[in-house]
Amino acid sequence: MATTYTTRAKLAKPGPAEREWNVPLNANADALDALAPIGGLCVTTAESPSTSTRVQAAPGRFQRGDGTVVVFAGATSIVLVAESTSYIHLTDDGEIAVSTSGFPTSSHVPLAIAVTDSSSVASITDLRIVCATVGSNSRPFLTPSGGTMNDGASLAAGSASGFKIGTSATQKLGFWGAPPVARPGMYSQEYTAASRNLMAYAPAVRTAAFAGIGSGQGGSPYAQASDLNSLRVSYENLRIFSENTTQLLNALINDLKAMGLLG
Repeated sequence: MATTYTTRAKLAKPGPAEREWNVPLNANADALDALAPIGGLCVTTAESPSTSTRVQAAPGRFQRGDGTVVVFAGATSIVLVAESTSYIHLTDDGEIAVSTSGFPTSSHVPLAIAVTDSSSVASITDLRIVCATVGSNSRPFLTPSGGTMNDGASLAAGSASGFKIGTSATQKLGFWGAPPVARPGMYSQEYTAASRNLMAYAPAVRTAAFAGIGSGQGGSPYAQASDLNSLRVSYENLRIFSENTTQLLNALINDLKAMGLLG
């Protein structure tokens, strides 16, 4: 039976009657080692079996904190402290680093935990995380330097604590190309009544001059009671509408204050 191959990685499967099985088996080992999820960024002992406290890290790629992909060239000789536990990782810039106190809290890529005795590496625990999603249309965040959201994108806010844009009044924001500015100063509202309903305005239009009546002195007419009542109706309509408009403005100011857009 001739050699067949696996469906996914195309690894060789020698037939029962084939000779020199070492050839396809060695090829399989090389193929597996070349796969990024297996060989990429892999930490191993510098010698097999280990005869020193040195390890090495294979080349590979990783996604840094801002979403970009960094290529790590590999490290062939990483000296560990004897009789200790070492936390081997890459910094966000792609530099190899070792700590005996644990992994850092800042952005990093954990690779492995290695335990050494007095003269060799006793064990290595692999901590790599593989197959992260990359690409400008797949990252759930913008880079610290900014970027462009996809057309039609949306931001979902939590319904319990929500989320905040800007953490102090001195931080600057700008919209639609306007220069960013700090939050405006405080607004004072002596009249505090507020309403979110703008009522209909019913003007009492008076286009004709009031006639009035003579006073007995030529050229000095007096207003009639009906004239005064017409003025009162117009004034009341205007007063009510003005108060309602001010209440609406107060409600708007209150809402903008609540959102932090106004002081």
